[in-house]
Amino acid sequence: MYTIDMIGTEKKDKKLLLHISKADFIKRMIFNNPDELERCEQYLDLKGVAYHAVLANYIGLDDNGKIEYKKVQNMYVYDKRIRYILYKFLSALEEGIRGYISNHYNSMDKIKSLSMKIYNAVEDGSNLSKELENLGFNELMQLTQKLNPDDLYILFNGNENLEINLRAVRGLRNAVSHHRMLFVYEDFDECIVDNVFSDSLTANVINLSNLINPFYKPFIINELNRAKNDKDDPRFVNTIPSKAYFKLG
Repeated sequence: MYTIDMIGTEKKDKKLLLHISKADFIKRMIFNNPDELERCEQYLDLKGVAYHAVLANYIGLDDNGKIEYKKVQNMYVYDKRIRYILYKFLSALEEGIRGYISNHYNSMDKIKSLSMKIYNAVEDGSNLSKELENLGFNELMQLTQKLNPDDLYILFNGNENLEINLRAVRGLRNAVSHHRMLFVYEDFDECIVDNVFSDSLTANVINLSNLINPFYKPFIINELNRAKNDKDDPRFVNTIPSKAYFKLG
């Protein structure tokens, strides 16, 4: 990436090499106290140097190629916080699908139309709710393909691009479940939001909010928008780059 300085000269933004050594990484950090240095050394061993270098590059280094460690530390905390929020509402989406199927496909004929495996299990003494609970997210997504169009329309709020958008939400769940660093993750699936194709984190989050039961939508929006604030550290928000803020409406 390139920027323009005050006199119009093009210069290349400084970046850390992803294979930078632990010692060299520490030299590039600005520590406010010995506790930060100790924490940095500990987390470099726990999470890996490259993990932190990616975050530092996302935030941006100063003209001397350095960065406050506190910014890297808080970006890690913020990314993890966003993952936790998304996991909670991805789970709500999953529960909503199970609940809808359980409520509307509870006759043996309808169960048979969905899955012979579930049908046979219910015939052998199980029940639909239990069998749905035993399905993983991907299996549950596959089961939705058997729902009739009217039910899909109701379940997913009239979403007009369901195939691509469900595939995208499945990819988002995989990224969250595997603890990917979301703000530097480059393999989100493309979704369609407001008739625009995008594979960005923000688009994928909006896609989730559009698919989830409308009851949850104001909660996911509010939690994500407020995630940059920390009640125990009023300065936390100032250490997070503004490009990472969620401004959902």
